[in-house]
Amino acid sequence: MKVGSALRKRYAQLFGLLMLVLVATGWAPMAQAAPNCQASSATLSMPTTIVVQPDGPVGPIDGTTGTATIIFNCSGLPASKAANDYTATIQAGQTLATLDSTNNTSGPGITFATSINGLAVLVTALPVQATSRSCLACGPTSTAGYVPGAVTAPSSAAVGSYSGTVTASYTAQLIKTKATTIAAGTIKQTNLIPYWWYISGGSVNSTSQSLGATLVLPAITITLPTCTITAGNNQTVTLPTVDTSQLAAAGKTAGMTPFSIAVTGCPDGVDIASNVFNNGTVSNTTGNLTNTITGNGGAKNVQVQLLNGPGSSLSGALNLSKTSSAAAQNSGTFDVVNNAVTLNYYAQYYAAAAVTAGAVSVSIKYNITYQ
Repeated sequence: MKVGSALRKRYAQLFGLLMLVLVATGWAPMAQAAPNCQASSATLSMPTTIVVQPDGPVGPIDGTTGTATIIFNCSGLPASKAANDYTATIQAGQTLATLDSTNNTSGPGITFATSINGLAVLVTALPVQATSRSCLACGPTSTAGYVPGAVTAPSSAAVGSYSGTVTASYTAQLIKTKATTIAAGTIKQTNLIPYWWYISGGSVNSTSQSLGATLVLPAITITLPTCTITAGNNQTVTLPTVDTSQLAAAGKTAGMTPFSIAVTGCPDGVDIASNVFNNGTVSNTTGNLTNTITGNGGAKNVQVQLLNGPGSSLSGALNLSKTSSAAAQNSGTFDVVNNAVTLNYYAQYYAAAAVTAGAVSVSIKYNITYQ
């Protein structure tokens, strides 16, 4: 009988131990995710090089837009069953980049200054428009910015079980802000807008926490348009064959031939200040080009004279023996229309004395300046 009593006692101990395990399992608390929001920085897809008319009108500059999208991911909501702990709010601002003097704090958009005088970047946003007004939910110190959106858990969500996203899309536009001449240079890379998140009220009532994410303006090189010679760097002007009888005495001319230099792509509001011809073989007496074929077969006593043509502010022959500054006064100015202009000239034979038959060849360089 003692054996049976011992067995019953062992069963009772095992049963008691099993009950203890069940009680311990039933009392273990469930793991809950702490509320958290995350995002990554985004760089606006602006062109790396932008050509700006230096004296263009105030307003948006064509071909200078860029876009970016930032996705904010919030998880672990609601923070508790308190009413206000269901929502995590995204903040944009607090330490905005330097604002341009033309910025409107109420929008639409935020106008940021750049490192080039007269140029700014206007940043607009969707689905919530960006502004720079001061408000309670615009940053840890209630400073300038706006709220892109919020993630709210449904009322039925268990504590810490809900995740959601907010998507903000941005468009940036380079604008000219004042009637000033724009200089070439580089707009520096700039962190325009930093981002934060917080839970307001409830049992958490968190302070704003940095997401470590920013909207970035990339570095942009600003260049100015330059006049382009459409025919390239080299042109050939062919004068006709003439009889030496037309050049039988000093001062006689023959074979006048028009030629042009076509220029396009000039900046708005400029004129061709001068087209200086230089670095040719020139007679100091007449200011004309002398024949470079000096041996057998070359014509003697013949020169080539250049003259201003239609459209120039001056008329008459150019004295190519003058220095560049003085030669500019000979070549006249030309009006640029629709960013293009044609510089018209004439070339003709000129007799320094009675001319003998032969070939003629001359060359000259030209340097176009505009203002």
